Amino acid sequence: MTMNGSNRRGTDLEPGPTRARLLSDGGLWALALFAALTGLVFTTIQIMERIAILQDPFTRLACDVNSTLSCSQVLTAWQSSVLGPPSAFIGGAIFAFLGSGALSGLLASTLSRAYLATLWGLSVFFLAFASWFMYETAFGVGALCLWCIGVTTAVVVICGTLTRLADRGNAFGQNRFGGAVAAAVRRRLDLLVWGGWWLGIAALLLIGLGT
Repeated sequence: MTMNGSNRRGTDLEPGPTRARLLSDGGLWALALFAALTGLVFTTIQIMERIAILQDPFTRLACDVNSTLSCSQVLTAWQSSVLGPPSAFIGGAIFAFLGSGALSGLLASTLSRAYLATLWGLSVFFLAFASWFMYETAFGVGALCLWCIGVTTAVVVICGTLTRLADRGNAFGQNRFGGAVAAAVRRRLDLLVWGGWWLGIAALLLIGLGT
């Protein structure tokens, strides 16, 4: 009798793709896809504005509100092409790649651990670059592009969703880093990390542009 009860409890605790788990994964993939598509829209607008500036350097963009909120000042700064081509082109390509991965996950495709880790690593790299760029716009350029705020927010959302999805897919392995991520996700500390990152960027903008 005891053995049967023990076996039953063991069966109940076995990991498996329960209905709630699948719905939760689907929701995260859908959120990641929405964020990637939103970021792609913002970068497309930036590309169009960059082309408009190349055609007419004196053109006034719709987001040129004042000297502080000025997309033209940001898009013509050297920081916007620090990697060679305009950063909007690179950002658009990254968003397209992340969006394709999110769509695959949403369609219940089986994604390998390496692919999940690649998606997560690329999103973190993108966020690090976006954070540097926002710092430069605040303290170097002295102006802010409204579309850049949307791009950075989209990347933060993608990082948050992919962290949980990669953890569920065991993409980080059983090493110390993987264990730390798993513990953070269980305690929901990952939400504090990404939310705090976004607030930190907002604080930098307020300090840099407010002086």
